[in-house]
Amino acid sequence: MFTNHYIPKKISQLTDKDSRISLIGSITQSKENSFILDDGTARTEISFEGKLESKLVRAFCSIMDEKLKADIVQPLEGLDLNLFKKVNELYESANV
Repeated sequence: MFTNHYIPKKISQLTDKDSRISLIGSITQSKENSFILDDGTARTEISFEGKLESKLVRAFCSIMDEKLKADIVQPLEGLDLNLFKKVNELYESANV
């Protein structure tokens, strides 16, 4: 199934049917053409060609051959991550 938008996911929820996803997490390691993102449920390596200034980001990714490639990386400095997680949990429990 092809979608034109990025589906918000947690790393632990990724499946082989996903093609475009968005992840929010902390960059734990930067490499030459990739970075490691930790969202609290798991860690994953995401390829990215660009400069990363922020440690807290939303990565809009395409998935090809089971590898994640960041199409866009949005800095989220100033986001209260704990509050975000609580709100997200409320939405999930309400099935919204």
